[in-house]
Amino acid sequence: MIDAYRRAEALHVSQEAKLVHRSAVTPVWEEDSFWYLVGTSEGPRQVRIFPERKERVEGPATPPAAEPALPPELTGAQTSPDGRFTVTCEAGDLLVNGAPLTHDGEPGHAYGLPSDQNRLPIVATQQGMTTPPLLAWAPDGRRFITHRVDQRHVPTLTITQSCPPGGGRPLAHTMHYEMPGDPLPTFTHAIFDAETGERVDVAVEPLAFTHDAPLNLGRIWWEDDDTLWMLYGTRGHRGAVLYRVDARTGRAEIVQEEHAETVMYTAPTIVEPPLVRTRGDEVLWYSDRSGWGHLYLYRGGELGNAVTAGEWLVRELLQVDWTARQVLFLSGGHGSNPYDRRLCRADLDGGGVTVLTPEDGDHHVHVSSDGRWLVDTYATPGTPSVTVLRDTTGAVVMELERADLTLLEKAGWRAPERFTAKAADGVTDLHGLLFLPGDFDPGRRYPILDSIYNGPQIARQLRTTLRGYTLDPWLLDPAGGAPSLAALGMAVVVLDGRGTPYRGKAFQDVSYGDPAVSAGLEDHVAAITQLAAERPYLDLERVGVIGHSGGGAATARAMLTHPGFFRVGVASAGDYEHDGYYAIWGETYQGPPPQDYAAGSMLPHASRLAGKLLIIFGEMDDNCHPGLSLRLVNALVEADADFEMLMVPNAAHGYLHAEAHVLRRQWDFLTRHLIGAEPPAGYRIDPTFGAAA
Repeated sequence: MIDAYRRAEALHVSQEAKLVHRSAVTPVWEEDSFWYLVGTSEGPRQVRIFPERKERVEGPATPPAAEPALPPELTGAQTSPDGRFTVTCEAGDLLVNGAPLTHDGEPGHAYGLPSDQNRLPIVATQQGMTTPPLLAWAPDGRRFITHRVDQRHVPTLTITQSCPPGGGRPLAHTMHYEMPGDPLPTFTHAIFDAETGERVDVAVEPLAFTHDAPLNLGRIWWEDDDTLWMLYGTRGHRGAVLYRVDARTGRAEIVQEEHAETVMYTAPTIVEPPLVRTRGDEVLWYSDRSGWGHLYLYRGGELGNAVTAGEWLVRELLQVDWTARQVLFLSGGHGSNPYDRRLCRADLDGGGVTVLTPEDGDHHVHVSSDGRWLVDTYATPGTPSVTVLRDTTGAVVMELERADLTLLEKAGWRAPERFTAKAADGVTDLHGLLFLPGDFDPGRRYPILDSIYNGPQIARQLRTTLRGYTLDPWLLDPAGGAPSLAALGMAVVVLDGRGTPYRGKAFQDVSYGDPAVSAGLEDHVAAITQLAAERPYLDLERVGVIGHSGGGAATARAMLTHPGFFRVGVASAGDYEHDGYYAIWGETYQGPPPQDYAAGSMLPHASRLAGKLLIIFGEMDDNCHPGLSLRLVNALVEADADFEMLMVPNAAHGYLHAEAHVLRRQWDFLTRHLIGAEPPAGYRIDPTFGAAA
C-alpha cells in the first residue's frame, strides 16, 4: 500500500499548481489589450493580448512595481476606490482614517460587522484574519452604506479550547449562535460621508438576519450617487423584497417583491450573489416561478415580459446593456449535461435567446470592461480546458491557452468518467462522475467510495466559483479529493441526487422539509447499484461513504439508515441535528417557525449502525459546533454501538495544522475497512503537502 499512499499524496489538491498548467485565465483589462498570468512547468508566465490585432506577447512574469495590497480580510480595513479613506472597526464602532466615526457601538451591537454566526470569529482568528467592515462605496468615492447588527438578544454558544497555545487552563469562547426558532439578529443600515461624518439612516425597520448580510452577498448596490438598492430575503427565504433608497434622505420604498411556498430564490442558490439588476424604473428580476430559474423585466413595478424561458436555467449574469437592450449570461441545461454552462445572449424586451458557444462542455467566461470581448475557458471532464477569445457574437477570434496535463497524468491522475443513472423513483435522470485509479485494471474488483455532500445549496460535481474560491472536481477536486482517494485503490463516485440545485424547482424542492435530503440518499443507493450492475469491476459488497460538513451528516445518515448497503463511513464535522444547527439552515429548508426542527433526527437510528464508522470533528468548530458531533456520539454510546472518533484540539471547521494527520487517519481507516489491506506502517503525509519541495 505504500506506493498507493505515495500516489494519493502526489494527487492531493495542494499539488494542482505544480501539475496543471495553462488551465486558468483571469484577464486584467486595459485600454487596447489585456494580460493574464499562467502557470507553466518553467514557472509563471505573463501573456498580453491585443484583440484588435490578434497579437499575443508572452514573457516571464514581471514582479509588480509595488508591493501588492493586502486583502481586507488581513488588514481589517476597507479603502475607498480613490484611496482617500480607510474604514475600520474597533470595539463595535467605525473609524475613518483612524478617527472615530461612530461612538455608540458595543459588543453584540456593532457597526460594520456581520453576525457572529455569519462571521465565524474563531475561524477568522485562527487564520489570522481581521473581519473588515461590510460596506459599499457610492460612485462619488466619499459616501458609503454599512449596517449595524443587533444580536444582544440572541442566545450564546460556548466552545472550549482544551489545549490553548502555551498551555494553561482550558479557555471558553462564547459567540452568539441562533438555532432554528431562536430570535434572530437584526440589522439596520446607515449611509456615512467619510469626509464630513454626516450620517443618514435608511428608513427600513430592523430586518431579521436570515443568511448572509445583504452587503456580504452583493444584495446592496448603488445606481448613482443618490440612489441605492437593497434586496432582502425574508425569514426562511420564502420571500424576496427589493427596496429603492434615496441616499440623501434615507427614504426607502418597496419596488418589487415575490413570495414562494418553499424557497424564493434570487439566484440558483442562496449562497450566490443575486441575479437582479436595476436601472431607473426597470428591474431585471430572477425567479424560478415557472419551475426553472429565469429572468423577467419589470417596468414601474409591473411585469413587462419574460426575458428567458424554457426547461433550463440562468446560472450567472455577465453583462446587462440597457442601451442595446441585451443581456449576456451563462445558462445551465443547453448542453448534453445539465450542469454545464453555456454563454447566451437575450433581448431584454423579450426577443429571444441565442446560445453563443457551440462547444459541448462547461464554459467559464470573463467579459471585457467595454463589453466587446469575451475570454471563455471551456472543458469536459475528459479533455483539457481550452481558453479562447471571442467577440460579442460568440465567434472565436483566437485561441489563448490549452491546458497542459502532462505532469498530472504522470502523477497517476485519470480523468473522471461521466455517467447517468435513474433516481430511486425510477424516472428521474441523475448525473455523476466516476473516478478510477490511474492504474485501473478492468479485470480487478474495486471497492466503491461515495464522496458525498448532498446539501440543498451546493452541487458536488460541477465546476464553479463560490465566493472567489474555484471548485473544479474534474481535476484534483478541492471539495472532496476524489482523485487522491481513487489512487488508494477505490472507485470513487461523485453524484448529486434529488434535492440539490441547478436542475429546476421540482428537482430542488425534494429537499424542502427534509434538509438532510433523505431522498437524495436513496438516489445514491439506486445509482451506485446501477453502476455496479453495468460495470463488473465495481464491488457492491464493499461500498463506503465519506463527507465533510453537510457531507459528514449525509455520511452518518447513510450509515444509519442504509446499514446493509454502506459498510464503511468517514463522517467529518457534520451538521448532524438540524434543531441544534444554524437557524438559517433548518428555517430555509424546513420552513420558518413554528416547525418541529427535530423531525428527521438520525439519533433514533443509532442502534442500526452495522458497519465501520469514523467520526471526526474539531473541538473549536464554530460552524458545525462540537455539540452536534457529540450528540451523535452520545446516541451511539447509549446504543452500545462500535465506532471510532477523532476530536482534533484547536481545530475549527477545517483542520489546518492537523490536516495531514486527519487525512492520513481517513486513508488508514478506508484502507483497513473498505479496501481490506493494512496501511503502511509509519507512513506520514508531509504536513506542508510538498510546499517546500
